Amino acid sequence: MHPLPIALLGYGRMGKEIEKTALARGHRIVAKIDREPDWENQTQGLKEAGVAIDFSTPAAAASNIARCFDIHLPVVVGTTGWLESLPALQERCLHERQALFHAANFSIGVHIFLSTARFLSQKMNPLPDYAARIEETHHIHKLDKPSGTAIRLAETAASQMTRYRGWRLSENPSQTACQEVIPVECRRIGETVGTHRLFFESETDSIELTHTAHSRRGFAMGAVLAAEWLCEGRTGCFGMEDMLGI
Repeated sequence: MHPLPIALLGYGRMGKEIEKTALARGHRIVAKIDREPDWENQTQGLKEAGVAIDFSTPAAAASNIARCFDIHLPVVVGTTGWLESLPALQERCLHERQALFHAANFSIGVHIFLSTARFLSQKMNPLPDYAARIEETHHIHKLDKPSGTAIRLAETAASQMTRYRGWRLSENPSQTACQEVIPVECRRIGETVGTHRLFFESETDSIELTHTAHSRRGFAMGAVLAAEWLCEGRTGCFGMEDMLGI
């Protein structure tokens, strides 16, 4: 892989972790966009960039993607909480032959976890005595509830089970555990990197599937690998399943 000139959109915890990972893999950081004036102050760096990696904020992500499209800059997006804008951006991406890689979570382990959750949900479908629920825990700085990964987990489970028609954010999961939606409980505790749990519970026993992230390095590596993969001449809309082949 040739060294990539990378623009970072968002320079918080994840932006800094991605910078470390990218530099360790021989890439260059040519722009760091963290505030609105940076789009004008760093125009030269943006012209040099071969790909952008966005870990900004839910309020900024859609605009950042559109600006990347304006200059035909491939973009990898790990920001969550902006999915209402995704269909229009995907349509523009395909129409203009742009390149967009979006994932709620860039951890390779998370995607193995989601694949396992899909299989488990299929097996639980004919067993109505088991009620599904989801818990997710993140650090107190995370802005969106539920997390993008929790939404993906809930949608994955519900899609495999005929008794569920979707999911619902719940402060008290026990109130909705036996209804037609999967309750999702969100917790914000300290500096927790991220834990997701899928439960199937009956009166006789419980099954629990868990993924726990121990550091942000796994997310950063996944994002940089996605940037490398996207810059192999690809156009279109992609996710981790495309890159990992699962």
